[in-house]
Amino acid sequence: VAMFASTSTACVCVPGPVRGGHAVPRRVAGASPVIASVLGFGRARALPHGASLGHARGASRRDFLVTASSREDEAGAPGKPARRVRKLPKRDPPPGGRADETKAPTAATADDDAEEADADADDEDAPVVFDMKELYGESLESSASVDEKEEDGVFDDEGSDGSVDEDDTWDGPLVPPVQVSLLEKDCEGHKCGYVAIVGRPNAGKSTLMNTLVGQKLSVVTHKPQTTRHKILGIVSEHEYQMVLLDTPGVMREEFNKLDEMMLISVRNAIANADVMLVIVDASRDPIGNFEGLLPENLNLTDRAPVGVILNKCDLLNVDEIKQLKKQFESFPNVARVFPVSALADVGAQIPKNWCVENLPLGPTLYPKDTVSEHPERFFIAEIIREKIFLQYQQEIPYAAQVWVQSHKERDGVRKDLIVAKVFVERKSQMGIVIGNGGKALKKLSTAARVDIEKFLGRPVYLDLGVKVREGWRSDDAALNDLGLDDPNRLEQNNLGPAPDVVG
Repeated sequence: VAMFASTSTACVCVPGPVRGGHAVPRRVAGASPVIASVLGFGRARALPHGASLGHARGASRRDFLVTASSREDEAGAPGKPARRVRKLPKRDPPPGGRADETKAPTAATADDDAEEADADADDEDAPVVFDMKELYGESLESSASVDEKEEDGVFDDEGSDGSVDEDDTWDGPLVPPVQVSLLEKDCEGHKCGYVAIVGRPNAGKSTLMNTLVGQKLSVVTHKPQTTRHKILGIVSEHEYQMVLLDTPGVMREEFNKLDEMMLISVRNAIANADVMLVIVDASRDPIGNFEGLLPENLNLTDRAPVGVILNKCDLLNVDEIKQLKKQFESFPNVARVFPVSALADVGAQIPKNWCVENLPLGPTLYPKDTVSEHPERFFIAEIIREKIFLQYQQEIPYAAQVWVQSHKERDGVRKDLIVAKVFVERKSQMGIVIGNGGKALKKLSTAARVDIEKFLGRPVYLDLGVKVREGWRSDDAALNDLGLDDPNRLEQNNLGPAPDVVG
């Protein structure tokens, strides 16, 4: 209809769902009565202005009522002739038709022509109902009968008396049973719980968790405050499942909103822990770092046993280690003390066994083959941020945050496409990250890409850019946009356009 654009408006009246009901007018903009003749509708006429659309009352399902009214005529435009629908010649009856219909006396034919001419003269403006059978032939009978039966609730599989044939009934289940098991059945006495790893910055928490899990999940550098999220690592065996919570380092003083958010994540981990592992650097004032590490109003004696890990014991002699162990065992809330060297993987199995012994009975929370709940984008961003800590100095590592905008996995022929942004707080920091001629940014991208390919196990193309987000560490909205409130977030629309610089 849209092909025959016109200033007129066509009204197509279709009968309602109940036979004998009122016709429902549907207005189609830009259609004229000429369309009726072009489409092949026979004996079409146009309704005059003010004519009622109720003539479609009682129309059968095979009938349509087409009327037209000129918008210019409604607005009172003078001198414009009314549009008329050209009458199509009456179609000849098909060969081999019934004799009583095709053969009629000549006098009767003349009388019919006279009556039709009188009807055209008297009811010139009356709406004409199209006979769809004339357009589509005998094939319309079967389709129309099916539609009427479906609307009246009568289907082909029912008998003539309205009853359902017993041979066509289905007594089986509507949906076949699906035998799927998401988690295997746990053995008797299965244990499961959370183990929180808490300590001061740069005490070796991330190294310990990577050692216990057997895979690198948390980034590790020689600089403090590398971890900003509560990272979850899962250790599963047939008899137990231990969920490790690597937390940010507990600082003595908070400097910005980012520090507050990290401290909140530590407190949440402590509140949900079934077992506590407090790790201290045995070579740097272990007693002083332990004091004030846990909240004073927190009583862990009844609900979560506390084990103290004296990390970096490879830097001390045996007598110093024995003395420190004796001092920590004197604290009232400490259940066990473990001398460990997490970097050298010495003594880490003993605290792991102790944690398993103190886990409560419970079902499996994650599939046994899962090592973390975080998505790949999170670990990709952490790898890039780890390279920033290793490559840049002073305030750049702490003022930078990475957001992975997209990660598109491709077939085995092409590399995966990773688009990431490095956000800094000031424009001067942006210049330092990029470097002279983009050399520093290219070095960062190359180092990060190598570790990302090892982590994913497939080649990638890293599209790394730099942007400025003024004072993001002290802005709650910026912290949420950068995903620091939820490390599992994948989409964020408030980070602006594409990166300014691509390397």
